[in-house]
Amino acid sequence: MDHIESWNRYRNLRYQALPERVKTVAGQCVLDWFACAIAGSEEPLSGILRAEFEHRHGACTVIGAELKVDALTAALLNGSAGHALDFDDTSASIGCHATAPVFPAALALAEELGASGERLMTAFVVGVEVEGRVGNGLGPEHYGKGWHTTSTLGVFGAAAAAAHLLGFDDRQFGMAIGLAASQASGLKANFGTMTKPFHAGHAAERGLLAARLAARGFTANADAVAANQGLAQAAGTGSLNIAKLAHIADRWLIEDSLFKYHAACYLTHAAIESTLRLRTRVSAADLSAVTVTVNPALLDVCAIMAPRTGLEGKFSLTGTTAMAFLGIDTADQANFVDAIVQREDVQSLLGKIRIETDASLSNMQARVMCVDRHQRCHDEAYDAGIPATDLDAQRQKLDQKFLNLSQGHYGARASQVRDRIDALPSVRDLSEFAI
Repeated sequence: MDHIESWNRYRNLRYQALPERVKTVAGQCVLDWFACAIAGSEEPLSGILRAEFEHRHGACTVIGAELKVDALTAALLNGSAGHALDFDDTSASIGCHATAPVFPAALALAEELGASGERLMTAFVVGVEVEGRVGNGLGPEHYGKGWHTTSTLGVFGAAAAAAHLLGFDDRQFGMAIGLAASQASGLKANFGTMTKPFHAGHAAERGLLAARLAARGFTANADAVAANQGLAQAAGTGSLNIAKLAHIADRWLIEDSLFKYHAACYLTHAAIESTLRLRTRVSAADLSAVTVTVNPALLDVCAIMAPRTGLEGKFSLTGTTAMAFLGIDTADQANFVDAIVQREDVQSLLGKIRIETDASLSNMQARVMCVDRHQRCHDEAYDAGIPATDLDAQRQKLDQKFLNLSQGHYGARASQVRDRIDALPSVRDLSEFAI
């Protein structure tokens, strides 16, 4: 772990020492995660997981359910629910859903320990920072090989957050990271299925388990990420990108958080935004042909050409583009269901959309060009990879998103629940926290 970041930087970090912008972004990440977990708790996959694990009684909250379980199970269930809609935040610097595997692990352990809200929020930030540094060290080739980074990187973030709450020294932290390295897993082949959100829950649970075992004296190779036959060799380019790690050494990576305002894979958002701009000039009925141009890496992530289910639609550039042209609100997660995706007009428009690639585009950029029935060309481009500079405006959007996602569960109480989440840093004992 010395190759990635010294634990000394984070071991004694306290909430008061965090920059105000970091505190603000962290709070927005947490609010957004709760919104996604509340709505995600009503997804079929969450019900299946609760049915399988509800016998594991304990003191920790399961979001959206009248159920208390042990900390490991809470991390698994809440982590999966928070990623169930694929509507949670992502990161501009490492390309994974940074909060989804880290916060549920920290929340479960903080609740079990009766830690304060300040300790929880600090541990969460530490987890995201460590997660991001592992990701930057491994580089984008790791994701390109087929690994789901939300899971493979998230297990380190979850372990680091738990290590901070448990007050680990360097040796204990090294053991937790080494053990986490052997549990890093998750394949992009499972995108578009229930297994993708399970990855986030699994990473939260495994990271928390790694820290708990390390606290008991369990041993591992502290250098299992960078060592010979370690993670960088097995799932990366062979060695860590030390120059990149040095370049980001003084940055707070949590500030690179990107929030979703469309309930689909973030790599479809640039195309959706481009399409929405085109739709002001060209109606779906007038379309003759549509070309969506993206980085070739997206073909391995969100290029399900003929989606038939709601989950497949979330990972389909053609599907989301068709929905946007037809005026189907992609910001409403209720529209990503089988009945909508299978609509005759959606399926018909899919046949007019083709995907092209351009390696000069980043993963977060897209160009959409359409030809109308008069053979006139129209085009738009968008970059979805730029973090917001106006955090107040971002907060207003997240407030509305929270209410949209939580009112189905909490009704008129949704705003009160939001206020309780906002007040997390002031909570003295998380064992008494409930929403």
